[in-house]
Amino acid sequence: MSYVPLTHRFLVWLKTTKSIPPVLAGFAIGITFALLVFGLQWYSGVLDRVLAGEESTLTLRATITLYVLLGYVPMAQYYLRTWSAEHIATIGEHFDLTAPSDELPRFLLKIFGICGSVSFYFLFFHDFNDPLFVLKPSNWSSDFALPLVGGFFLGWFNLRFLFELWWHAVTISRTVPQIERLDLLNAAAVKPFAQQGVRSSLLAVGLLSISANLWLDPGSPVIGSMAMLVTYTVGAILVVVLPTWKIHLRMRDVKHTQLAEIRAAIRRRSNPDRSVADAQQLRADLALERRVMDAGVWPMDAGSYGRVVLYIMLGLGSWIGAALVERLLAQTF
Repeated sequence: MSYVPLTHRFLVWLKTTKSIPPVLAGFAIGITFALLVFGLQWYSGVLDRVLAGEESTLTLRATITLYVLLGYVPMAQYYLRTWSAEHIATIGEHFDLTAPSDELPRFLLKIFGICGSVSFYFLFFHDFNDPLFVLKPSNWSSDFALPLVGGFFLGWFNLRFLFELWWHAVTISRTVPQIERLDLLNAAAVKPFAQQGVRSSLLAVGLLSISANLWLDPGSPVIGSMAMLVTYTVGAILVVVLPTWKIHLRMRDVKHTQLAEIRAAIRRRSNPDRSVADAQQLRADLALERRVMDAGVWPMDAGSYGRVVLYIMLGLGSWIGAALVERLLAQTF
């Protein structure tokens, strides 16, 4: 049986017993965490220092954003698993295939979770001047403890989610070699490949958009910030390409083969002495040639890919613009 994380089971329980949609539950949990953190920061004096201009507002927003993500990432993981299972089932039903195994290895998920927590710590919290500081909780301030605890859990969820994005995209693409016959004129048949790419990418874009505030914190290490931004951006692009690349190659080959066969038939029937039946078939072949030539070789059009790139740029641009405006105001006043 496929391993199902506790967070996934919790969201399923809310949906089935309480009729609470996972998207609503995820954002409610994230906002609840954010409000609790905001209260703790207010109680510890961080909010007062920000209002007094002693610290950047990004210092406050970064910790809150981190805890919002603790509600978003498990919810995104739930939808990724749900959509992937639906797409694989649809592809298998349409092409009469044996669905590939989509069981996530529990051991690998744990390894990625541990690696995520460790990498998060070294990218954002490790003090090279005092390497053992993390082992001295009595010396931690709230400014350090709140992000550290949230970063530990976010690192765990984050890398597991990125691994699942890759895993499900590759699983979808593994169905392509099993397809015996592909009809270029039936766009609905390959639609699940496009849906997998776009939906997965939008989940990654949501993660990128929310978390960009975290990586743009002036106090964050440059290496850590760049690593996260590059990872999310490249991940959002790859999960569009991976589920669609193999089916694209297959559609391209089918198109070339069909055009070659149709044009060979047209040449055979193009002699002046053709019969009435051949003349009628020639007209049908010419019409079919036009339809095949107009058929695309991607499961979705170029405009769809363009919109995904636009979503990525909007997610980055919104937070980068906010950071630039804040720094400009700080220098001016």
